[in-house]
Amino acid sequence: MRAELPSRGRLLLTGAVALALALAPLSPAVADADTSQARTDANITVQRTPAPPAPSSTGGGSRAAGATVICASAHMQNIGWQAASCSGNGSPAIVGAPGQGLRMEALSLSVVGSNFCATAYREHWGWDADWTCAADYEALVVGSTGQGLRLEAVGYGVKTGRICGNAYVQDVGWQGWYCGDNGETNFAGTTGQGKRIEGLAFFVE
Repeated sequence: MRAELPSRGRLLLTGAVALALALAPLSPAVADADTSQARTDANITVQRTPAPPAPSSTGGGSRAAGATVICASAHMQNIGWQAASCSGNGSPAIVGAPGQGLRMEALSLSVVGSNFCATAYREHWGWDADWTCAADYEALVVGSTGQGLRLEAVGYGVKTGRICGNAYVQDVGWQGWYCGDNGETNFAGTTGQGKRIEGLAFFVE
């Protein structure tokens, strides 16, 4: 499932925000739409279930140089915000508690090397009213905290480069990688099935 990267949203350009901001445990503001639906919390050692390997580079094409690192943090049922995980050395950023039966409620992402956008499909709410966007080195948050609502799907895209996402879904396990290049968006998770996301993995190149 692909679409064009939205041009709308907050693209806040800051001169030199430290990458340490992305690496620190985040306690961000809640991103909630004005309609009506859900999520929860948790504290963990990422993962008892084997993590998916990063997708192989397809080499080929015309992808512009762009995103080089992605960092993620998840707000989990019974845990709250986890420490951030970043991609690097061929390994994806992995967050959540795959296989532990805990729902992910919110997700924070930051990317080095490209502007980027994300959106979420939440219990009772469905898709966010609009995409949330951020500039290189900045963090964004999708989902909700303190409401006990599960994330069921996420959408993501980078302006330059490639981003791939993989969701660990209740009763499914790791779905496989869904990638988008240079402004394309893609999606991981399920909609309309009432299944929680328990873990997410991201990779950029």
